[in-house]
Amino acid sequence: MRSKTATAPLEAPADGAEVDLSVLQQMVGFHVHMFDLAMYQSFYERFAERAFTPAIFSTLAVIRQNPGIRHGALADALRIQRPNLTSLINKLERVGYISRRPSAGDKRSVALYLTDRGERAVTKMRVTMLAFDREATANLTAQERKRLLGLLQKALASGA
Repeated sequence: MRSKTATAPLEAPADGAEVDLSVLQQMVGFHVHMFDLAMYQSFYERFAERAFTPAIFSTLAVIRQNPGIRHGALADALRIQRPNLTSLINKLERVGYISRRPSAGDKRSVALYLTDRGERAVTKMRVTMLAFDREATANLTAQERKRLLGLLQKALASGA
């Protein structure tokens, strides 16, 4: 007997027809991607009127935990392309959340720091983002959530 996937037509199924995702359902990356998409959709539905995004929060949170971090180290840590991070850093500097200063170790490098305004913003965002993250995994027990975090960290450490 042939599998559903082997005989699937090349065109999209008719309205109301079930889409066969059986190959994708076996892939961790697919589920991580779908969860990520759901998180972003929920985030933007919930916080549409606010001026922050997950990228802004992540950037400010890392700078807060690593005052004086260099642009390249921040880009590498967050896996953001440097030109994209430069645009974000420029925006955060314009709104007064961060400042650039010469690096103490290398005067040719620039170090990033939160301003007082940035510190207040990230403190406020942190509460909101942690609550949002907990709500997104509300159907998991505390132990399951901890295990999921551990497994994802382990998978990322393997070079993904």
